[in-house]
Amino acid sequence: MTGIGHGIGITLWASVTAIGVAGTIVYSSNILIGVQFLGACLIGYIGIRSLVSSAGINTNYLTHRNPRNLQGLIEGFMIALLNPKIALFFIAIFSQFIIEDSHWIEVSLMGITAGAIDALWYTIVAVIISRATVLKLMQGKSIIIAKVSGILLILVSLYLVTTIISNATEKLF
Repeated sequence: MTGIGHGIGITLWASVTAIGVAGTIVYSSNILIGVQFLGACLIGYIGIRSLVSSAGINTNYLTHRNPRNLQGLIEGFMIALLNPKIALFFIAIFSQFIIEDSHWIEVSLMGITAGAIDALWYTIVAVIISRATVLKLMQGKSIIIAKVSGILLILVSLYLVTTIISNATEKLF
């Protein structure tokens, strides 16, 4: 239930940021270019942090408690809702996809899709990682997983920055 609660919180954040990005586009495309650039830099920063991190998976919390039903739902929701970095992440992502002609249905579906993927992912991860053999395997490979994730995020960031610069120069000339 914690994964579902987290997904609901993510849906809320994603919807609010998608609507905000869409509103920004309507009023100023120059602000959008700045937001896109900062978003791409944020993705690169997260990638660099993952790449240089030496931390493994923290499993101390797995053995202490196992929230069920409504308590888990509320905890998952509050974890997502009280994390403002989620809004920054979605601004970084959505500013790359929302265009001036985006319909409110498209913008709404972005938020709903993000929440559904989040809920599904967290639920699957919780079920898989709760198995002792998988947990031990993940602990042993966590640094490699972080490094590969970091490299992928840096590559995505570089792609986004070059696309933003290319699009901005096309508008100028």
